[in-house]
Amino acid sequence: MSSLILIIEDERLLCKQLHKALTQEGYSVITSFEGTEGLEIAKKENPDLVLLDLKLPDRNGLEVLKTFTSFEQSPTTIMMTAHGSVEVAVSAIRDGAYDFIEKPFPLDKLKVMVRNALRTTELRNSLSAVAHRAQEKYGFDSLIGVSEPVQEILYLFKRLTETNPKTILISGESGTGKGLAAKILHFNGMRNEKPFIEMNCAAIPETLLESELFGHEAGAFTDAKKLKKGILEQADGGTVFLDEIGDMSLSLQAKLVKAVEERSFRRLSGNRDIKVDICVVAATNQDLKALVKSGKFREDFYHRLNVITFEMPALRNRMDDIMLLTEHFIAYFNVDLNKNIKDIPEDIKRAFHQYNWPGNVRELRSTLERAILLSEDSVLNSKYIKLEYDDSLSVQNSDDKMVIDIPLDDASLYKIEKKVITKALELNDWNQTKTADMLGITREVLRYRMKKWGLLI
Repeated sequence: MSSLILIIEDERLLCKQLHKALTQEGYSVITSFEGTEGLEIAKKENPDLVLLDLKLPDRNGLEVLKTFTSFEQSPTTIMMTAHGSVEVAVSAIRDGAYDFIEKPFPLDKLKVMVRNALRTTELRNSLSAVAHRAQEKYGFDSLIGVSEPVQEILYLFKRLTETNPKTILISGESGTGKGLAAKILHFNGMRNEKPFIEMNCAAIPETLLESELFGHEAGAFTDAKKLKKGILEQADGGTVFLDEIGDMSLSLQAKLVKAVEERSFRRLSGNRDIKVDICVVAATNQDLKALVKSGKFREDFYHRLNVITFEMPALRNRMDDIMLLTEHFIAYFNVDLNKNIKDIPEDIKRAFHQYNWPGNVRELRSTLERAILLSEDSVLNSKYIKLEYDDSLSVQNSDDKMVIDIPLDDASLYKIEKKVITKALELNDWNQTKTADMLGITREVLRYRMKKWGLLI
């Protein structure tokens, strides 16, 4: 489909010449001789490009240009004037014009300008479409959960996306969704149409990581045959997500701290500073404070990153979300694997609520993917649910005794209490009244403990 161009020009002869020349180029062209009429046509027809005269009989062209910016989708605009000056050109571009051309002008020059403007518009629309799709994929509802920890995180996300934070540190265990959090913050924030570039600091050798981050000049090392921009430069205007930042070497941390603090760096073998406007989001599953104390992480780098920080909650601390997540993944894999799982047996629900989920949401996802793939009918088959229980603490019953075997190096009160309560419930066929009597507590206390450890279904 040909691009639609609107010409708003009161010189009728010029308007006719432009109409003919642009029509011959294959464009659809509409003309108007007044600013007010041109605005009405623009509202109705939504042109891809407007050629706008500065001096119109009923209003100033700059006023028309400013009105365009209030449209839901502002058209790309080229200003035309016989009264050109630097001040007018600067004013027009500041108010949103793509470019400025002074009369009289060669038609070939205008044609080139029109082609470039339309290419820019097409690219801008393409980027907007990509950003819109990413927003749908990584909207706030992509972090699934109704539990209090998730709602607190979502509230924080909404606050952060209303501002323009420059540095964010995300902590949390492996599999809690730190990467998802970074994408939600980017694609719902003010940088959503700019690049989002992700790098895993633990997956790339240090010698390559420096070049990937900062880029290099031609000849910087043996295989550097041409200039390469690093991700800090490529992400200008957008977000750089540095995953597993705790695994970065001290020497590279020293080089990166300046880039994070000043948004300035040099390519390898470069001799000039490159300025960028980026949001740096770093993530780690390690305790950076402990790493700083042990000398494995630079203190200045830690404080530079630790501006806005939050921790993604572990799945065992948001047990209210287990079944919601389970249903979500079942719906997803039903489509992805062409399955039709509808029912989740009670023993699977109970097992999911009793399990500690050391791998968090990632482990739940992979567990369900395997079970859904292997289940034959519409019921999720429990024999394909493989959970890696921690056998370091065992609770056994022998006659009238409950024997607890606790390794001295892993005497976790969390594990002891949960194991004892679970075993007592199993011995009493999950009868809460009998279990409470066995443990010498009230049923209300038992239910509180069961809810705390995710044993209430």
